[in-house]
Amino acid sequence: MADISFQEFSSKYTDANRAPDATAYDFATLGNAVKQLQSVDNGSISQIAPAIIATILCAQRRGDAVPKLFSDLVEGKEAEEVKSLFASFKHAITLTWPFIGLPHCIPACLGLAHELEIRNITVDSQLDRTGLHEADWSLKGIETHQAIYRGVGNSEVGRLMGGFFPEISHVVGTALFGFLIGGSDKVQSLRLSQITVAAAIVGTGATRQARSHFKGSLGLGNSLAAIKAVLGAAESVAAWNGTVLSGEFDFAALEAEAKANLEKA
Repeated sequence: MADISFQEFSSKYTDANRAPDATAYDFATLGNAVKQLQSVDNGSISQIAPAIIATILCAQRRGDAVPKLFSDLVEGKEAEEVKSLFASFKHAITLTWPFIGLPHCIPACLGLAHELEIRNITVDSQLDRTGLHEADWSLKGIETHQAIYRGVGNSEVGRLMGGFFPEISHVVGTALFGFLIGGSDKVQSLRLSQITVAAAIVGTGATRQARSHFKGSLGLGNSLAAIKAVLGAAESVAAWNGTVLSGEFDFAALEAEAKANLEKA
Protein backbone atom coordinates (compact mmCIF):
# COMPACT_ATOMS: atom_id res chain seq x y z
CA MET A 1 0.00 0.00 0.00
CA ALA A 2 1.35 3.43 -0.92
CA ASP A 3 2.46 5.76 1.84
CA ILE A 4 -0.21 8.28 0.93
CA SER A 5 -2.90 5.63 1.51
CA PHE A 6 -1.47 4.94 4.95
CA GLN A 7 -1.46 8.65 5.74
CA GLU A 8 -5.03 9.01 4.52
CA PHE A 9 -6.13 6.13 6.72
CA SER A 10 -4.37 7.58 9.75
CA SER A 11 -5.87 11.01 9.19
CA LYS A 12 -9.38 9.63 8.77
CA TYR A 13 -9.44 6.99 11.52
CA THR A 14 -6.41 6.72 13.78
CA ASP A 15 -5.55 10.37 14.34
CA ALA A 16 -9.04 11.84 13.94
CA ASN A 17 -9.60 12.41 17.68
CA ARG A 18 -6.10 13.65 18.46
CA ALA A 19 -5.92 17.22 19.73
CA PRO A 20 -4.01 19.67 17.52
CA ASP A 21 -1.54 20.35 20.33
CA ALA A 22 -1.13 16.70 21.36
CA THR A 23 2.37 15.53 22.21
CA ALA A 24 4.10 13.87 19.28
CA TYR A 25 4.54 10.11 19.41
CA ASP A 26 7.85 9.16 21.01
CA PHE A 27 8.97 5.54 20.91
CA ALA A 28 11.94 6.24 23.17
CA THR A 29 9.60 7.14 26.05
CA LEU A 30 6.91 4.55 25.41
CA GLY A 31 9.32 1.78 24.50
CA ASN A 32 11.22 2.42 27.72
CA ALA A 33 7.95 2.15 29.68
CA VAL A 34 7.42 -1.27 28.09
CA LYS A 35 10.94 -2.37 29.07
CA GLN A 36 10.45 -1.22 32.66
CA LEU A 37 7.35 -3.40 32.98
CA GLN A 38 9.05 -6.35 31.31
CA SER A 39 11.93 -6.31 33.78
CA VAL A 40 10.02 -5.90 37.04
CA ASP A 41 9.62 -8.77 39.51
CA ASN A 42 11.58 -11.33 37.46
CA GLY A 43 9.31 -10.82 34.47
CA SER A 44 6.04 -11.66 36.24
CA ILE A 45 4.07 -9.36 33.90
CA SER A 46 6.51 -9.25 30.98
CA GLN A 47 4.19 -11.02 28.53
CA ILE A 48 1.56 -8.29 28.86
CA ALA A 49 3.89 -5.30 29.30
CA PRO A 50 3.35 -3.85 25.78
CA ALA A 51 -0.42 -4.36 26.08
CA ILE A 52 -0.48 -2.59 29.44
CA ILE A 53 1.16 0.47 27.88
CA ALA A 54 -1.36 0.28 25.02
CA THR A 55 -4.31 0.34 27.39
CA ILE A 56 -2.78 3.20 29.41
CA LEU A 57 -2.47 5.14 26.16
CA CYS A 58 -6.15 4.57 25.45
CA ALA A 59 -6.96 5.67 28.99
CA GLN A 60 -4.99 8.84 28.35
CA ARG A 61 -7.08 9.46 25.20
CA ARG A 62 -4.07 8.69 23.05
CA GLY A 63 -5.32 5.65 21.20
CA ASP A 64 -3.66 7.16 18.13
CA ALA A 65 -0.26 6.23 19.59
CA VAL A 66 -1.14 2.54 20.03
CA PRO A 67 -0.69 1.40 16.41
CA LYS A 68 2.52 3.42 16.18
CA LEU A 69 3.86 1.63 19.26
CA PHE A 70 2.74 -1.69 17.81
CA SER A 71 4.48 -0.96 14.51
CA ASP A 72 7.75 -0.11 16.24
CA LEU A 73 7.59 -3.21 18.45
CA VAL A 74 7.00 -5.61 15.54
CA GLU A 75 9.54 -4.10 13.18
CA GLY A 76 11.51 -6.93 11.61
CA LYS A 77 9.35 -9.62 13.24
CA GLU A 78 7.89 -12.69 11.55
CA ALA A 79 4.15 -12.88 10.88
CA GLU A 80 3.46 -15.19 13.83
CA GLU A 81 5.19 -12.79 16.22
CA VAL A 82 3.15 -9.92 14.80
CA LYS A 83 -0.05 -11.90 15.29
CA SER A 84 0.94 -12.78 18.85
CA LEU A 85 1.50 -9.15 19.83
CA PHE A 86 -1.72 -8.14 18.10
CA ALA A 87 -3.59 -10.77 20.13
CA SER A 88 -2.12 -9.34 23.33
CA PHE A 89 -3.11 -5.77 22.41
CA LYS A 90 -6.56 -6.95 21.30
CA HIS A 91 -7.14 -8.77 24.55
CA ALA A 92 -6.10 -5.79 26.68
CA ILE A 93 -8.48 -3.47 24.82
CA THR A 94 -11.26 -6.06 25.00
CA LEU A 95 -10.86 -6.21 28.78
CA THR A 96 -10.63 -2.50 29.41
CA TRP A 97 -12.76 -0.53 26.95
CA PRO A 98 -15.76 -0.34 29.34
CA PHE A 99 -13.51 1.25 31.98
CA ILE A 100 -11.90 3.67 29.52
CA GLY A 101 -14.71 4.49 27.10
CA LEU A 102 -15.11 2.98 23.64
CA PRO A 103 -14.50 6.22 21.66
CA HIS A 104 -11.01 6.43 23.18
CA CYS A 105 -10.25 2.85 22.11
CA ILE A 106 -11.63 2.81 18.56
CA PRO A 107 -8.68 4.75 17.03
CA ALA A 108 -6.35 2.12 18.50
CA CYS A 109 -8.53 -0.73 17.23
CA LEU A 110 -8.75 0.64 13.69
CA GLY A 111 -5.07 1.47 13.58
CA LEU A 112 -4.08 -2.00 14.79
CA ALA A 113 -6.36 -3.64 12.22
CA HIS A 114 -4.73 -1.53 9.52
CA GLU A 115 -1.27 -2.53 10.71
CA LEU A 116 -2.20 -6.16 10.03
CA GLU A 117 -3.85 -5.39 6.71
CA ILE A 118 -0.82 -3.58 5.29
CA ARG A 119 1.24 -6.66 6.23
CA ASN A 120 -1.31 -8.99 4.60
CA ILE A 121 -1.83 -10.76 7.92
CA THR A 122 -5.24 -12.21 8.74
CA VAL A 123 -6.64 -13.35 12.10
CA ASP A 124 -9.67 -15.36 13.16
CA SER A 125 -12.77 -13.15 13.21
CA GLN A 126 -14.82 -15.59 15.31
CA LEU A 127 -15.52 -15.13 19.02
CA ASP A 128 -12.96 -16.80 21.24
CA ARG A 129 -15.66 -17.69 23.77
CA THR A 130 -19.33 -18.67 23.87
CA GLY A 131 -21.75 -15.89 22.87
CA LEU A 132 -23.66 -13.83 25.42
CA HIS A 133 -26.91 -15.71 24.79
CA GLU A 134 -25.31 -19.16 24.88
CA ALA A 135 -23.94 -19.37 28.42
CA ASP A 136 -24.70 -18.25 31.97
CA TRP A 137 -22.45 -15.22 31.98
CA SER A 138 -24.24 -13.79 35.00
CA LEU A 139 -23.01 -16.71 37.11
CA LYS A 140 -19.52 -16.38 35.64
CA GLY A 141 -19.64 -12.68 36.48
CA ILE A 142 -20.48 -13.41 40.10
CA GLU A 143 -17.60 -15.89 40.35
CA THR A 144 -15.13 -13.51 38.72
CA HIS A 145 -16.24 -10.53 40.78
CA GLN A 146 -15.90 -12.53 43.98
CA ALA A 147 -12.42 -13.73 43.01
CA ILE A 148 -11.23 -10.18 42.33
CA TYR A 149 -12.95 -8.48 45.23
CA ARG A 150 -11.83 -10.96 47.89
CA GLY A 151 -8.82 -8.71 48.31
CA VAL A 152 -10.75 -5.45 47.92
CA GLY A 153 -13.44 -5.63 50.59
CA ASN A 154 -15.57 -2.86 49.12
CA SER A 155 -19.10 -4.23 49.43
CA GLU A 156 -20.65 -0.78 49.90
CA VAL A 157 -20.05 0.11 46.24
CA GLY A 158 -21.85 -3.01 45.07
CA ARG A 159 -24.75 -2.37 47.42
CA LEU A 160 -25.24 1.21 46.27
CA MET A 161 -24.87 0.45 42.57
CA GLY A 162 -27.16 -2.57 42.75
CA GLY A 163 -29.75 -0.72 44.79
CA PHE A 164 -29.88 2.51 42.82
CA PHE A 165 -28.44 1.69 39.39
CA PRO A 166 -29.59 -1.89 38.80
CA GLU A 167 -29.28 -1.72 35.01
CA ILE A 168 -25.64 -0.67 35.18
CA SER A 169 -25.00 -3.25 37.88
CA HIS A 170 -26.54 -6.01 35.77
CA VAL A 171 -24.53 -5.19 32.66
CA VAL A 172 -21.32 -4.85 34.67
CA GLY A 173 -21.89 -8.22 36.31
CA THR A 174 -22.95 -10.12 33.20
CA ALA A 175 -21.10 -8.50 30.30
CA LEU A 176 -18.02 -7.02 31.99
CA PHE A 177 -17.10 -9.38 34.84
CA GLY A 178 -18.77 -12.36 33.17
CA PHE A 179 -18.25 -12.26 29.41
CA LEU A 180 -15.24 -9.95 29.04
CA ILE A 181 -13.10 -10.64 32.12
CA GLY A 182 -14.33 -14.04 33.27
CA GLY A 183 -14.66 -15.32 29.72
CA SER A 184 -11.00 -14.57 29.10
CA ASP A 185 -9.79 -17.34 31.40
CA LYS A 186 -8.82 -19.49 28.42
CA VAL A 187 -6.85 -16.60 26.92
CA GLN A 188 -4.81 -15.59 29.96
CA SER A 189 -4.92 -15.89 33.74
CA LEU A 190 -7.24 -13.75 35.84
CA ARG A 191 -4.13 -12.43 37.61
CA LEU A 192 -2.83 -10.88 34.38
CA SER A 193 -6.25 -9.72 33.22
CA GLN A 194 -6.86 -7.96 36.52
CA ILE A 195 -3.58 -6.05 36.56
CA THR A 196 -4.33 -4.96 32.99
CA VAL A 197 -7.68 -3.59 34.16
CA ALA A 198 -5.98 -1.84 37.07
CA ALA A 199 -3.50 -0.24 34.67
CA ALA A 200 -6.29 1.10 32.49
CA ILE A 201 -8.14 2.55 35.47
CA VAL A 202 -5.09 4.25 36.95
CA GLY A 203 -4.37 5.63 33.48
CA THR A 204 -7.71 7.45 33.51
CA GLY A 205 -6.86 9.15 36.80
CA ALA A 206 -9.68 7.40 38.69
CA THR A 207 -7.71 7.11 41.91
CA ARG A 208 -10.28 5.50 44.22
CA GLN A 209 -11.15 2.79 41.72
CA ALA A 210 -7.47 2.26 40.96
CA ARG A 211 -6.75 1.66 44.64
CA SER A 212 -9.49 -0.97 44.72
CA HIS A 213 -8.22 -2.72 41.60
CA PHE A 214 -4.65 -2.60 42.83
CA LYS A 215 -5.84 -4.44 45.95
CA GLY A 216 -7.71 -6.88 43.74
CA SER A 217 -4.50 -7.41 41.76
CA LEU A 218 -2.53 -8.10 44.93
CA GLY A 219 -5.20 -10.54 46.08
CA LEU A 220 -4.81 -12.52 42.86
CA GLY A 221 -1.06 -12.91 43.29
CA ASN A 222 0.48 -9.89 41.61
CA SER A 223 3.44 -8.54 43.53
CA LEU A 224 3.69 -5.13 45.13
CA ALA A 225 6.66 -4.44 42.86
CA ALA A 226 4.51 -5.12 39.79
CA ILE A 227 1.76 -2.84 41.08
CA LYS A 228 4.23 -0.04 41.72
CA ALA A 229 5.71 -0.51 38.26
CA VAL A 230 2.27 -0.22 36.65
CA LEU A 231 1.67 3.07 38.45
CA GLY A 232 5.13 4.25 37.40
CA ALA A 233 4.37 3.37 33.78
CA ALA A 234 1.06 5.24 33.93
CA GLU A 235 2.80 8.29 35.39
CA SER A 236 5.45 8.12 32.67
CA VAL A 237 2.85 7.95 29.89
CA ALA A 238 0.85 10.76 31.50
CA ALA A 239 3.96 12.96 31.76
CA TRP A 240 4.71 12.34 28.07
CA ASN A 241 1.09 13.24 27.30
CA GLY A 242 1.29 16.46 29.31
CA THR A 243 -1.13 15.34 32.02
CA VAL A 244 -0.84 14.58 35.73
CA LEU A 245 -2.53 11.63 37.41
CA SER A 246 -4.61 12.64 40.40
CA GLY A 247 -4.29 11.22 43.90
CA GLU A 248 -1.62 9.38 45.85
CA PHE A 249 -1.15 5.71 46.66
CA ASP A 250 -0.08 4.35 50.04
CA PHE A 251 1.16 0.97 48.88
CA ALA A 252 1.94 -0.33 52.36
CA ALA A 253 -1.64 0.40 53.39
CA LEU A 254 -3.06 -1.17 50.21
CA GLU A 255 -1.02 -4.32 50.77
CA ALA A 256 -2.13 -4.54 54.41
CA GLU A 257 -5.78 -4.00 53.48
CA ALA A 258 -5.65 -6.64 50.77
CA LYS A 259 -4.06 -9.13 53.16
CA ALA A 260 -6.65 -8.43 55.87
CA ASN A 261 -9.52 -8.77 53.40
CA LEU A 262 -8.19 -12.09 52.13
CA GLU A 263 -7.93 -13.41 55.68
CA LYS A 264 -11.58 -12.48 56.31
CA ALA A 265 -12.85 -13.92 53.03
